[in-house]
Amino acid sequence: MIESYLATYDYNLPLRDAERDPELSPRRRMLAAIGCHVALDSGYYDAQSLAAGLLDIASERNEGLDAGRSDASERLQDLLARDDLGFQNALYRVIAFAPAADAAADICWLADLMRQRADMARPLRAMGLNPTLPDR
Repeated sequence: MIESYLATYDYNLPLRDAERDPELSPRRRMLAAIGCHVALDSGYYDAQSLAAGLLDIASERNEGLDAGRSDASERLQDLLARDDLGFQNALYRVIAFAPAADAAADICWLADLMRQRADMARPLRAMGLNPTLPDR
């Protein structure tokens, strides 16, 4: 019985729950919705690298550095330029006008959800199952 359930496991379940959670901020609900459209591992790694960049910017702002001229800002611009209007850019458009600390917290939150989502693949494969990402 469990095996038949897991054979149809929806990897996006944690993201769909977050997307519909009225207690989450609209930004986090939008981030969760965007996360449903990417692969498991790359989605996590992309969210994690964006989170790291935003944490660096928040740290520099706390130190009083000008956001437009900082090393962290340049690294983030390079990261987004390489993404070529993909997942990271879609995420960034959601948090771009939030305070740096809030933006970093939101993307760190998403990266954790994306990690949980990707972590489900290993035990399912160990059981001989390989569910695919469902269509939205």
